[in-house]
Amino acid sequence: MKTLYIYGPPASGKSTLARNLSRQWGRMSVDLDEEIARREGRTIPEIFATEGEAGFRRIERETLERVKAPIVALGGGTLLDPACRAYAEKHGFVVVLDVDDATLAERIAAAKGTRPLGNKAAERRAHYASFPHHVDADTRIILPRPLRGVLTPPVSKSHLHRLLIAEFLAGGDVSRLGDPQTEAADLIATRRCIAALSAARTAGLPTATLDCGESGSTLRFFAPLAAALGVKASFVRRGRLAERPMISYEDLKAGLHELRGDISSQFVTGLLFALPLLPGDSEIRFTTPLQSKGYVEMTLAVLNQYGVQVLPTATGFRVPGNQKFVSPGNVQPERDWSGAAFWFAANALGSEIQIKGLSAESRQPDRVVKELVARIQRANRPGAPAETIDVSECPDNYPALAAVNFALGGKAVFTGTERLRLKESDRLAAMDAVFANPHDVDPQNDHRIAMAAAILATTGDTPTIIHTASCVKKSYPDFFDAFKMDLYAVTGWPLLKTRSPELHNAAHAAAGRRAEMIAYPAPTIEEALAFAKRCNVKGLAVTIPHKEAVMRYLDEIDPAARAIGAVNTVVFTADGRKIGYNTDKDGIATALMAFTGKRSFKGLSVVLLGAGGAAKAVAQALQELGASVKILNRTYEKAAALAEKHGFTAIRTMETADLVVNATNQDPIPDFAFTGREYVYDLVYVPEETPLIVHARKAGCKTENGFSMLRAQAERQLELFCD
Repeated sequence: MKTLYIYGPPASGKSTLARNLSRQWGRMSVDLDEEIARREGRTIPEIFATEGEAGFRRIERETLERVKAPIVALGGGTLLDPACRAYAEKHGFVVVLDVDDATLAERIAAAKGTRPLGNKAAERRAHYASFPHHVDADTRIILPRPLRGVLTPPVSKSHLHRLLIAEFLAGGDVSRLGDPQTEAADLIATRRCIAALSAARTAGLPTATLDCGESGSTLRFFAPLAAALGVKASFVRRGRLAERPMISYEDLKAGLHELRGDISSQFVTGLLFALPLLPGDSEIRFTTPLQSKGYVEMTLAVLNQYGVQVLPTATGFRVPGNQKFVSPGNVQPERDWSGAAFWFAANALGSEIQIKGLSAESRQPDRVVKELVARIQRANRPGAPAETIDVSECPDNYPALAAVNFALGGKAVFTGTERLRLKESDRLAAMDAVFANPHDVDPQNDHRIAMAAAILATTGDTPTIIHTASCVKKSYPDFFDAFKMDLYAVTGWPLLKTRSPELHNAAHAAAGRRAEMIAYPAPTIEEALAFAKRCNVKGLAVTIPHKEAVMRYLDEIDPAARAIGAVNTVVFTADGRKIGYNTDKDGIATALMAFTGKRSFKGLSVVLLGAGGAAKAVAQALQELGASVKILNRTYEKAAALAEKHGFTAIRTMETADLVVNATNQDPIPDFAFTGREYVYDLVYVPEETPLIVHARKAGCKTENGFSMLRAQAERQLELFCD
């Protein structure tokens, strides 16, 4: 992935944004100023005081070229240097954080002299404006990576709209349907209108103001309904809703109602709720073929649940008057297939999302999305025949489907798209704009365009900016939660080759967890812990040479780890505490028993090579297994101390034994003459054929590397990390 460079004036919040993105995405972030101070061993003001600005810029340029991280927060003047700018634009994606001047001045004043150059925003305004990509508080930055995890789509807006209205007309308690605290903005608009109508009717008022927000469904449902209830309503329409088609119902009466069937099924639904309340019978007659039949079928199903009769005719429906809505009691809204469409799209582009809660028996027209995604995938295979995708019955699916088609090659052709120009945006034009500039997206305040762009952003190697991202609240308030990734890490030094991320990530994927482990080489445990805090790491696997050093920084140590004297697992709690465990002991015991085929090591002679953190866990395991152990280490005193702790023997030269266990990262006995009868286990697993294993195998010994131990201890580690 290209590095995301976050840039902007001093105090604009670059470091904070970098940390937040790191925590959201489970990716490492680096603050360039902090990295400079760490490398130099001096604060930024101290560097300015001794080197001047020119000296600082030289150090800054050198550090920028050395830093390798997915997310880097730059200094406020880093890219004034043409060489730095050229480097950042060549190797990454630069975004400028926009903050108003008053906020910047307030923040710099509060910094109390920690910013040597003060407020330079005004004089650098043209410089910051010269960058093409800018972000603000309502911007989402998507880092390209497949999504995974278990997701349950929100409740269906379409279904819950209808249930709320029916329950209201039945005189029931609408608060028991859905969850007003987490619902989409459109549903909140419907609840507002119900409350306003209820208040008007209770007070006997002939008028009411109904705030529909940006919800076309709410407006088209309540316009005829208010008229049928004898309330003269004035409607508040926000955003593009004021431009969308509407029908006047000022003098709604029973009788014949002719309307086109190809503009919006919402007009049909509005009448189907209103006409049964009128004193006479009515007829709905379509002058053009009805589209989005599935939504009308959903309405009919809800009406039937509430005891309202509607009779189909050859040209529409006959609706008897003077009917009463009767609540059936316990009704539950379905989960939303149109919201799930984006996860089906993501899976088609490489994600691994398990989608829960959808009903295969749903009447939602968008339930065909799974089939349509599969057809688009087939159409974009080499040599595949053309596919024509008709979205006239499921227009809300178009943005997700179009994103998949574009990403895979664009070979499918869409029809039935005419009504897409009459949505929250002109969705045909809006998606074309996304395709023209997929990494800097203005969704035109349209929730489905924003979500489609976000799914498209999971592919490739370049970050994506989505402006006005809060528009997703219209239908899917927690949509972006699916992009959050818990971060775990393994640390050690030099950590050139580790398979811990491979094992952990396979387990995360199999369990449907939104989590990832990365390797973070750190020469000191202090640096590793600082990284863990900065990036909100949930758990840290610790390997050579930090297993002992980490213990003095922990808030709590598991008794078993304390008895061993080494920690290989650090869990970071929600309240900021660091708890240490050791999973090596159980891992090596499991591995050695499987390797030797023995459940008890009583009477078995063992030579343990090493006396560090890993060896301490091995020693504890061998003691509990009942083995007779001799310990050989480069430093005899360390071997003697470990041997004394467990009642073992320290030796100065290699001796023969039934089992030899290497707990160092070296080949400690290159010249030892094995008899061929020994079991030789090397905790090192990269390379698979270590020098010790090669040497022992040539002598005829049974050998095994440490991957079996790694796998066994990782299972316990995962339990600690994820429970």
